Amino acid sequence: MIPQVSRGWSITIGIAMILLGLVALSDQIVATAMVATFIGIILLLGCALSLIKVFTIHGWKSHLWYAIVAIAYAVAGYVFIGRPFAAAVVFTLVLGWAILIGGIFRTFLAFKLRHHQGAGWILFSAIVSIILGALIISQWPGTGLYILGLFLGIELVFAGAGWLGLGLATKKE
Repeated sequence: MIPQVSRGWSITIGIAMILLGLVALSDQIVATAMVATFIGIILLLGCALSLIKVFTIHGWKSHLWYAIVAIAYAVAGYVFIGRPFAAAVVFTLVLGWAILIGGIFRTFLAFKLRHHQGAGWILFSAIVSIILGALIISQWPGTGLYILGLFLGIELVFAGAGWLGLGLATKKE
């Protein structure tokens, strides 16, 4: 069975991802700091939710684990917000692996969609992701201050191009 592809959603998602990528590429250092700060905020929210959970569960063992998780989230969030570039250097390695693995999975998706005319675009974007992930990992930690924003922008542009290409190649229903 051939998976269905929504032409409109593929085109919309493709354009949105390309635009987000261009914003990140316009200033990689700022994009890196923003990503690190955003992660810190999310971690602090996770801390707050874990603390709420501490007071809404029964049993000492559960309290202890949720408190430990809350403390870990708080420390990590503080580091990401207070020292965004130091956190970005470490996070760059994690991002490299995520982009590499995402490219590998998109390769499998491209072969699953091989019966669609625009599936080659998904494969192309997957290959670019694999190369970008490998570059991030191989150059770490030296380029950790700007590479996060730069490669994130490139990744978004090429992933968006893949979805846009697939959407444009899909016949109207």
